[in-house]
Amino acid sequence: MSKPFSFFLVTDPHYFELSLGGEGEAYEKRSRTDQKCVAETGAIIDAGFKKIAQDEQTDVILIPGDLVYRGEQASHEGFIKKLKYLEQNGKKIYIITARHDYAGNPCGFVGDQCIPVEGTPRENLRAMYYHYGFEQAISEHESSMSYVAQLTDGIRLLALNCDGDCGDFKGIWEDQMQWALEQIKDAHDSNNYIFAMTHYPLLPFSPIMNMIGDAKLTDWETVADKFANAGLDLIFTGHMHAQAVTDYTTKSGNMITDVQTGCFVGCPCAYRRVTFNENNCIDIHSYTIEDFDWDKKGKTAQEYFQWRFDRMITDMIDAMAYDFAFFTRQFGGPEKNKKIKIPVTVIGKMLQKLTLKKLGRMLCFRVDRSIENRLIKDIGVELVRNIFVGDEPYVKGTPMYDAMSKLLSRLHPITRLIEKKAGKSNPLLADIDSFVLSMIGDERQRDYNTTLDIKWKL
Repeated sequence: MSKPFSFFLVTDPHYFELSLGGEGEAYEKRSRTDQKCVAETGAIIDAGFKKIAQDEQTDVILIPGDLVYRGEQASHEGFIKKLKYLEQNGKKIYIITARHDYAGNPCGFVGDQCIPVEGTPRENLRAMYYHYGFEQAISEHESSMSYVAQLTDGIRLLALNCDGDCGDFKGIWEDQMQWALEQIKDAHDSNNYIFAMTHYPLLPFSPIMNMIGDAKLTDWETVADKFANAGLDLIFTGHMHAQAVTDYTTKSGNMITDVQTGCFVGCPCAYRRVTFNENNCIDIHSYTIEDFDWDKKGKTAQEYFQWRFDRMITDMIDAMAYDFAFFTRQFGGPEKNKKIKIPVTVIGKMLQKLTLKKLGRMLCFRVDRSIENRLIKDIGVELVRNIFVGDEPYVKGTPMYDAMSKLLSRLHPITRLIEKKAGKSNPLLADIDSFVLSMIGDERQRDYNTTLDIKWKL
């Protein structure tokens, strides 16, 4: 590598062709359950792509899947037009596709109706996006739609499609893995550094993600071991719409780092610029969409994205607090047992007004004055949001960490029963204090900007 090499990473653009219909009761009902902005995708992508196009030092862009909303043919056609805009500005684009690009129930939203529209068969995607990576491939695993491309002198991309069986298995097939390992060896033998991109995260980026099935690749530990032990030490991922940088070290002492990036069209609307330097390190810098052409109701772009995310989580919390059917499904008992309905409603009303100070008084622990008047409900929303936004701020020494530690201490009579029972089948729940506290604070603070050392000399 004769000089530094950079690329932009854009994940989960989920483009939706607005002419299909993106307003009305049906759309509003759907959008309340979605972290990403859907009707707004065109405006957000245009704003982000314009900023990327203006960077004259970086001409490569990687996009690891979920290119469109729900596989609408019209959305693919519209998204390709946006890729052509980048091409016209001198950019080279490498993509892989993922399940949103062909699966689901493609539809438009008109009034109170979801109107079915033409979808896209998975087998058509390679031809549609042939110009964006497949055409440049120096090796290809056609059955999985994976490939290797030479990005610049001395650096190769291993683009791995991880659709698996297009069902429960979201991972790497045995023959696909064998092909990938051969490509890693060939890169090293020919004096090339090689890194990978997949849609699904390789590594669970937070303890809670170990419990969510599609928050990481199927059999992720086996896959991570094989890759790291073969000398692959860096992978870029998406899917979970989260900002995270996560390391994993094998028993042999080989480490692989998963750089996951937030959704391009949903809070925090992030994208990254990655630079390979001559001093054997990689600089990663994150950006967010600063503005886009949409009626944001007087909000800034970031306020708008956060409002959309918080509304989704708030609705979920309200459902748990008020929804009788939801409550009985989660905690047992027939829905016809009306005696439970009154206390559920009472609990819901209490949660709307309960502050951290009041909770501290109830459980006999002190709360710092700077946070004592915060509503428990609002704190819950923020803590969930922070997991996805990254760089979780509540580390040791902060008032929130102190309050959470005291709360967990007061709950020990309950949590220890859970630890004894659940910890046998799930080691993460054997220490609930550590499990919870690790999710609210990140001492390393590198989810947005970081420098990684690599083993391969560039």
